[in-house]
Amino acid sequence: MSNYSLTALLSIPEEAGFYFPNRHFEYISSKPLYQIMIEKLEAIGKIDKIIINTDSNMLKSYYSRSNKTKVIDVYRAEPQEVELELTSDRLTTELLKHAEGEHFLQLGPIFPFLKLETIERAIQMYDEYVVNAEDPRYDSVFSIRTLNRRYYDSDTDFIREDRPNTFVEDGILHIFNRTAFLANGNRKVGKKPYSCGIDEIENLAVDSEENHQLAVFISEHRNRFPRVFR
Repeated sequence: MSNYSLTALLSIPEEAGFYFPNRHFEYISSKPLYQIMIEKLEAIGKIDKIIINTDSNMLKSYYSRSNKTKVIDVYRAEPQEVELELTSDRLTTELLKHAEGEHFLQLGPIFPFLKLETIERAIQMYDEYVVNAEDPRYDSVFSIRTLNRRYYDSDTDFIREDRPNTFVEDGILHIFNRTAFLANGNRKVGKKPYSCGIDEIENLAVDSEENHQLAVFISEHRNRFPRVFR
């Protein structure tokens, strides 16, 4: 890989929206949700710094002596904006004002089954297709979810019968650099983004009580889900 390091950006508000406000602090088996993601980031050597935007005094105290993790409180989304915060470029703009460096990895912390290998694969794609000076085909990397559906209109008439793939920005993961972000009008997804597909289970977001219960069940019966916990 090229000689550079990444700064990871996370937003962990104490209250996250209307539907499941305590989601970041709910437990999946023996760990709070936010800790599951942070531990994965801490295990990646390419990540030199982790910056957490939070209003939680508990997190501020817990990470106050960490050399790798910095806690800031610079942006609080409006309640109606929180549900979009995973892809919010306004949040990213504020975080970059308090982060040094050029290369950034921003993640949504509510995806407990995002694999370490998936994060490392996305970093590898960023290294090969964005940072590589000999072949700079792309300016950013972001994760997508692929839907294969037959589409109807409101009168249930066919729009498409051939089940085309539709790609959805899932908000789980973005890798970008400061230069391209500013040049593209403060947007993480640049004009030439590389899309990184992610497995369906990795898209499970703990954004509702039902999804939390499902995540707990999967985690507590991990022997039944070998593809998730291999």
